[in-house]
Parts: sequence; structure tokens; C-alpha cells
Amino acid sequence: MKINTIRLSNLNSLRGEKVLHFDTPPLSSSGLFAITGDTGAGKSTILDALTLALYGQVPRQAQEGENMSYGTGKSLAEVEFEVGKDRYRCKWSIWRAREKAEGNLQGSKRELSRWNAEQQAFEIIGEKKREVTDLVAEITGLDYDRFCRSVLLSQGDFAAFLKANERDRSALLERITGTAIYSELSIAAFERHKLEKQALEALEKDLERLELLSAEDAEALDQQLRELKGAVEEKQKEEKRLREQLNWVQELEKLQQKETGLKYDAERLKEEALAFRPLEAQLELHQKALPVQLPLQRARDVQRELETLEQQIAEA
Repeated sequence: MKINTIRLSNLNSLRGEKVLHFDTPPLSSSGLFAITGDTGAGKSTILDALTLALYGQVPRQAQEGENMSYGTGKSLAEVEFEVGKDRYRCKWSIWRAREKAEGNLQGSKRELSRWNAEQQAFEIIGEKKREVTDLVAEITGLDYDRFCRSVLLSQGDFAAFLKANERDRSALLERITGTAIYSELSIAAFERHKLEKQALEALEKDLERLELLSAEDAEALDQQLRELKGAVEEKQKEEKRLREQLNWVQELEKLQQKETGLKYDAERLKEEALAFRPLEAQLELHQKALPVQLPLQRARDVQRELETLEQQIAEA
């Protein structure tokens, strides 16, 4: 996890908007730097902005409204960071009604966005408080407690470690760094080793009770195994022959069904031919009459014209 930018506004003693760029000089070129200043100058506020933006809380467990600068109506904490090749922006904000200093305090808002290289903009991937917290833990591999112990060491815990005697430092170091889990892991590993050792001893005893086969018995079993393999191969060949025969039978059944269908079609065509015979005779007469059809039609037309002329002559 690499912090690129911290942006804050109206947090504790730091009023107005402040931006820290860790990805540009001089901070980007500094291998190590310190945050210094007088008491109350806002050193812890910068770290509060980091934890507020990522996890919505600060190590001192203050109420959210206590982080807002006195006499202001809105506070903001925002951090841009990188994990691998991905770039994210996490934001926390809180405000009073109408963003007035005298307004009632409203609930805080969380937001997590991921950089979209194609769109050249941040896209929101989480807006609910619990959702943002879980996504940050999933992306960075650090929940709030691990973050505070590995990245952001509380001033009170560190001061107590420096002032403690040699006997108490071990317990304090475990609590600060969260290494108490290693003691628990050590105990669990010892118990697991004990159980596995017992299981191994039981297996060794079982192995001692096993009787090895003689050379003759082993040869007999090998011979039996070879015979069984030969029998299996014969059965597989027989199965192949039967499958081929089955395929031929199935193909024959298909051809017989096709033959039956063709016979049915032939009978149906014969019946249709018989039914068509009367029409066939009419068709033959029609074909014979076709050569004289046109002269006959012409004669009828001439007859009608003749009748018309005769009528006209009679009228004249």
C-alpha cells in the first residue's frame, strides 16, 4: 500500500483545506521524513485524516463530531493510495445542518473509488460505511487494528513502551505489534505436532504388524494379475465386436423402416392413378380439340358479325 495524497478540511486544529502530496517532490524523493511541530500544531490531525479516510475512526476513539474544527460546518478527510497497479481514493466527510456551525450534526458519509484509466476518472465502488471498511481491508490486506499496529503506531502505546521496565516490555511489544498471536500459534503448533507424532507412532505399529508376502506368493499374484488383464482385453475385443453388430442391426432397422415407407407411398400413388383415369380421358379429348379450337372460335365470331350485318340490312 502506497499513500499518494492526503487531503483534509476543518479537522481539529487544521482549519480550511490542506493537501499533502507524497507522490511529488520533495516528499516523493525523500526516503524518510518526520512530521514535527509544536503541541497542538496538527501533527496527529494529519494521521487522524489518514485513518478517518480509510476506516472512519481515529486511534483516540473520539466521536465523529469531535474531529470537526470548532466553529465550522463541514469536515473532510480524503486519501489517494495505490495497491499494486490499482489506484484508489477513499473519502470520509461529516457536516452540520445547512453546513452552518450552529446546525445539528449530521451522520458521516464514506466513499471508495477506483481509478479508471480508460475514462481517466475515479469510479465509485463503495458508498456504505461497512462496505467501504470491508473493501479497504480486502484491498490493502489490513483491517483497522492491523493498520494501527503496523502502519500507524499510537503515541500512547509507544510512550508506554519506552518507559516500561525490561520485564513489561515484552507484553507491551506484543500488544502494540499484535504479535501475541504468534504465541498462540506456537502453542497450537506444539499441540498439532503432538497429535501428528501420536498418529505416526500408531501407523508405525500397524506397519510392524503387517506380514510381507513370500517370493512364490508374489509371483502367483503377478501371474493372476496378468491372466486377469488378458481376460479383460478379450472381453473388450468381444464388446467391440458386439457393438459393431449392434450398429449394423440398428442400420438395418432404419433401412427396413424406409422400405416400408416407400412401399406405402407406391400404393398410394397407384390409387391416385386409378382415380385420375376418368380425368385422363377428358384430358385426351381436350388435347385433340386444341388444334381446331382457334378456327372454331373464329367461325363463331364471323357468324355473330354476319347476324349483325343481316339485322342492319333488314333495318335499312
